[in-house]
Amino acid sequence: MDLSLLEALNAERAARRAAVLVTDLDGGGQRLVRATEAGADPLAQPLAEALRSGRSGRVEVDGRRLFLTVQLPAPRLVVTGAVHISQSLAPMAAAVGFEVTIIDPRTAFATAERFPGVDVRAQWPQDALASLALDPFTAVAALAHDPKIDDPAVVAALGAGCFYVGALGSRKSHAGRVERLAARGVPRAALARIRAPIGLDIGAANPAEIAVSILAELVGELRRRPARPPAALVLAAGQGTRMPHAHKLTLPLGGVPLVRRVVEVALAARARPVVVVTGHEAEAVRAALQGLDVTFAHNPDFAQGLSTSLRTGVAALPKEVERAVVMLGDMPKVEASLVDRLADALAPLRGRLIAVPVAEGRHGNPVALARPLFPALMTLEGDVGARQIIAQNPDLVVEVPVEGEGAFFDIDTSEELEALEIAEGADVDASAALEAMKAEDA
Repeated sequence: MDLSLLEALNAERAARRAAVLVTDLDGGGQRLVRATEAGADPLAQPLAEALRSGRSGRVEVDGRRLFLTVQLPAPRLVVTGAVHISQSLAPMAAAVGFEVTIIDPRTAFATAERFPGVDVRAQWPQDALASLALDPFTAVAALAHDPKIDDPAVVAALGAGCFYVGALGSRKSHAGRVERLAARGVPRAALARIRAPIGLDIGAANPAEIAVSILAELVGELRRRPARPPAALVLAAGQGTRMPHAHKLTLPLGGVPLVRRVVEVALAARARPVVVVTGHEAEAVRAALQGLDVTFAHNPDFAQGLSTSLRTGVAALPKEVERAVVMLGDMPKVEASLVDRLADALAPLRGRLIAVPVAEGRHGNPVALARPLFPALMTLEGDVGARQIIAQNPDLVVEVPVEGEGAFFDIDTSEELEALEIAEGADVDASAALEAMKAEDA
């Protein structure tokens, strides 16, 4: 290897920046492509796949045999809170290759005796993080359960684009966290990236099991990055006939327009681009989404049914999009993690072209579809959506198990909107709040 090339590669390593060494297997020539340059490179597609997977390997492009050597920074895990969960999590994370740092200003907890062999910093996060330089190859787990310790780390992690940001606490305590940080100016789209309650839902009953759930979730986030991100189609063109005196998609829920809540979820997932299909009250919808990184596609035929919005959205997708998650603009309880899980469940080479959320045999929304089905979507007519395609192709469907009501609760009436507002304030299911309202009215 040329000395100047080696020096450039070492400089990227020292700065914790990703890069790919491209070697021509026929001619022997080599060049270095930095991650920031990959998108404009003639090998943009294979470089993107290599950087996202982290796997080196041989590729053939235009008859040329090339070897791509991927250099990614070692993954790091920064934990706030030197608590019992952290004591279990730190050695397990180190065992699978993470560089672990524990931050906690409470000197009685942040000790080498409690965390042997671990980088322990008995400092406030705002001081400790100044020298850590968070980056997209870092995961942050906020486990102190104390806003003074956790909040600065969460804000820093979101700003640095860390690949995983999780926080301990119930849904109710997380709702308080979101409002607290939003009041400090953190965009809600960024806050939607926080995994809370932290960890996979495995029914963990003690600190060690919670640590297992956290490690499984962040490893999954690190390793299951697809070659190309999916697109998201947010259908926001309907008239909302069951709420005739107001345009439901622009009504506030927790102070945020309903459709904006849904689009922020799409943006918090890996979906890019996010295409919003407008129709009825299109300008009001655009105003509700002002400042968000979305593409609009207007459907002038929205009154003719859902199929016209699907066709409009699919037609607006760039040709390189291989997967799309179809989201409904009136389903604000869908979580970003579900959008990612549905997209990841698609495997066209194995015949998995449709992914749907399911609980107790019941299918919900959103729905993810692979490009081979896009032509079929363009043939739909009337007030029908992807359900018709699903019914016609059961062998192509993969079911993604879900818990909770997020994939099944939509807003059609003012009563449902009110019930969800009450439910979020009381940390209960919206369906339960709606039933309580009906019983009270009766």
